[in-house]
Amino acid sequence: MTFAVGRRRVPVSVSVYFAGMAALCFAAGPAWRIGLGLLFAALHEFGHLAAMAAFRAAPKRICLTTAGMRIERAPGLSLNFRQEIAIAFAGPVVSLSLAGLFAVLHFCVLRSAFAIVFDCAALNLGFGLFNLLPVRQLDGGRALYFSLCRRLSEPAASRVCLAASLICLFLAAAGTAFLCLRQGVNLSLVVVVVYLAVCC
Repeated sequence: MTFAVGRRRVPVSVSVYFAGMAALCFAAGPAWRIGLGLLFAALHEFGHLAAMAAFRAAPKRICLTTAGMRIERAPGLSLNFRQEIAIAFAGPVVSLSLAGLFAVLHFCVLRSAFAIVFDCAALNLGFGLFNLLPVRQLDGGRALYFSLCRRLSEPAASRVCLAASLICLFLAAAGTAFLCLRQGVNLSLVVVVVYLAVCC
């Protein structure tokens, strides 16, 4: 399977672990909600690809993995830190823009006539904010890493990002454990913790 980025056809591969994570997500909530989530996740990733195309940095390969979409860069491709930060933020910008659009439709145009419109706003808001967490394989972690590289060495920036990732994972795991003990097991929260662990 291939995908067009600019004038270039980029091969796309799907890991069996991606299918496993998708199945776990479908088990955690209504199928229609997960389907919408996958659609908005794809639009989020298209934001990254659009930013890369703007910088003439077409990827070598796109891989769907447990942690989401991994974009492999072409050999010898070099971008400056500002461009890398812009690419990292492009996905959340798309998600948050969609959240704002659906919120306006829900509250100002449709007057709450369709509950699914509010769900679309909430999904995009949650997706955008979640990806801004300073976790290494999330957009916030990548933006943090390249921002730190402007002032620190790459190994030092990596250590700071690892520490931030582990702190986020610990807080998420502790919060999930607390809520599960108080209210019973919440599979959606468990999926979030597992996803963060993979991203760390």
